Amino acid sequence: MREFISIHKTGFRLLKKIHHVDSAIIPLHMLEIFLSLAQIYAELFLTAELIDTLLTKNFTLAMKLAAGLLLVNLFFGVAVHLIKRKFHGMKNKLWILFYVWLREKAFSLDYETMEKPEVAEKILFSERTADINGCLGVLLYHYYNILQAILNILLSVSLVVYLCMAKPIAVEGFIGSLALPLPSTLLFTCVLAGIILCSFKVFRYFSQTQKEIFDSHTGVENKLGYFINTVYGNVKAAKMIRLYGMKDMIFENTMINEKQSMAYFEKMCDVGRQEGDANKIVNSFFTIISYLLVALKTVTGAITVGAFTRYAGALNQFGNACFAIISSNGELRKICTYMKEFLAFLDMESLHEKGSIPIEKRDDGEYELAFENVSFHYPGSDKLVLKDVNCKFHTKGKLAVVGKNGAGKTTFIKLLCRLYEPTKGRITLNGIDIRKYDEEEYRRLFGVVFQDFKLFALPVWENITAGFELQEDRIWESLQQADAKELVSGMPNGLETFLYKNLEDGVEISGGEAQKLALARALYKDAPVVILDEPTAALDPKAEAEIYSHFNQMVEGRTSIYISHRMSSCRFCDDIIVFEDGRIVERGSHEELLASGAAYADIWNAQAKYYVC
Repeated sequence: MREFISIHKTGFRLLKKIHHVDSAIIPLHMLEIFLSLAQIYAELFLTAELIDTLLTKNFTLAMKLAAGLLLVNLFFGVAVHLIKRKFHGMKNKLWILFYVWLREKAFSLDYETMEKPEVAEKILFSERTADINGCLGVLLYHYYNILQAILNILLSVSLVVYLCMAKPIAVEGFIGSLALPLPSTLLFTCVLAGIILCSFKVFRYFSQTQKEIFDSHTGVENKLGYFINTVYGNVKAAKMIRLYGMKDMIFENTMINEKQSMAYFEKMCDVGRQEGDANKIVNSFFTIISYLLVALKTVTGAITVGAFTRYAGALNQFGNACFAIISSNGELRKICTYMKEFLAFLDMESLHEKGSIPIEKRDDGEYELAFENVSFHYPGSDKLVLKDVNCKFHTKGKLAVVGKNGAGKTTFIKLLCRLYEPTKGRITLNGIDIRKYDEEEYRRLFGVVFQDFKLFALPVWENITAGFELQEDRIWESLQQADAKELVSGMPNGLETFLYKNLEDGVEISGGEAQKLALARALYKDAPVVILDEPTAALDPKAEAEIYSHFNQMVEGRTSIYISHRMSSCRFCDDIIVFEDGRIVERGSHEELLASGAAYADIWNAQAKYYVC
């Protein structure tokens, strides 16, 4: 019973979400139920009367009843058809809604939470199980079946009660005694109680079996999703697969996970079939006893031959309704089991404080950012990436953050942008902990190009504006500053040209070209602070020098922070911070650090032969 309540608690919560999105869909379903049941029982009564009328040879009345039967079927049939046609678009909407809710929640969670493997696994598992078993539309369909079955049972039972109360004309022997109201009622009640008990035992047995199978299913969906979504649709991966002859290896790994996944779903389907067969046996037993009861009443004269069809039909409706409740409940159990994981994901809270303080609007655009005893390690690791970092810098300057790979430079920027929060210490803006600021407002301060930036299979202008207001002049200005104007001008449709070929017949661009567009996007945002994390990593030193020669114009009136392990970027900066093993080991101007002859000077001298002056 506890599991039954848990299943429908999940189901009703999902129904509530569906109703919140479209308040018409559930009432329309209920209207369809009433019309369908009205059609069924109108047919039963009219058919019974028609048979009795034909037996009495009253053909005029029989013709009227036949015409009435046709009109009833026409009216209700057309009404139900119109409602179902309306449902077609709604079901598509519900199918899309599931994925929209999933992604909306993913976007609302903080970056640190989304990086957790178990979170990605929840998303992939929810998507794959929904693809195989159906989601919101199927859930609504099964609740529709259950509600229709419950109403059907109430109507059919009321007829069966009337049947049991019907008195036989001739009460002779054992058969005549059974046809009396009290024995008939006791017989039907015993049969009904036995059916309910058997159905409950079937439900409990198969419910436990399915739960055991579900609990034994591990992260196979995550692994399978990686190959299907990340490897097969990736152009870069396709090149590597062909160059290194990795096709067999990739297929083999995919098939291993596919077999494990299919084994799980096959077990679930087998259990579902077994449960269905068990319920059919129980339902068949009930149907046989029911027909015997109706035949008994007919033979003893308690009801007419026409009424036989009415009551037989009512008992058939009762049996079908019981089976519908059992089978739909079994399907709901399966759907709600994985939908519970989906709801658990929707209920997931972000690890970080959201904050509510608005950012101070300053006419001069100057802010002070500070790291105060900041240490940090990534989730799932105890190794400190940053160790007691203390630094303070004002806006309206050019800052370089340099050091060898793995020194902590990118982590420093991720903390500054509130993608992560310090394990120890705090980061402040104008003396206030950045966690207290409204998160979206705070992030508007930064235009960032990370090493692992992402462009999308959308028109160039959408990649540049990134959701901000479209101003074509500003787009071209940003492209000019990022040395990408000529690139976009040469594209088939200019700013309307799609990148990549995922959605349209777009253009493929090189890594260096992509970095220029990403840089233009950061400049278009017109944020007070522009952060460039290895912005020229895909360019050669000469091209890099050309980009940096324009940086003064690019970031005029703004703060610029450059993260690099190439020292050439530092010549353009007023202030340089040198990271080593998660700590700040030096700070000063280019000339001061060269003169000190320490870590910065060592790296500079090692790279000097590549610089273009």
